[in-house]
Amino acid sequence: MIKVKRLTKKMTTAIVMLGLVETFIFSLISGFEKGWGPILGSGGAIANLFSLKRDIEKMVSKRTTRGWVFGYLGRYTFSAALLLIGGLISLETLLGVFIGLMNLKIVSFVAWRWMD
Repeated sequence: MIKVKRLTKKMTTAIVMLGLVETFIFSLISGFEKGWGPILGSGGAIANLFSLKRDIEKMVSKRTTRGWVFGYLGRYTFSAALLLIGGLISLETLLGVFIGLMNLKIVSFVAWRWMD
């Protein structure tokens, strides 16, 4: 079985690093007052990662795949709420939140390289 704690730590570190770089670039482009969108999105990506980890560990311990719907809907509802908050503030913040949330997808595509 994959060492989930170690992989989660590496993914979290990668999301944080991507988020900081995106925040710096986004702040230079759209202004420092709207540069917190990628930070909000990256925080949401980390929360989604830990929620997914918790759901997977729960399913493995129960040896069943039942109960995944609530976690799935919860994660996407949380992401939608973050996007709504960003959209209510400004278009630039909405784009920053979207970019930050996409960090989880980007990191998960390269995570297979970190598995032992």
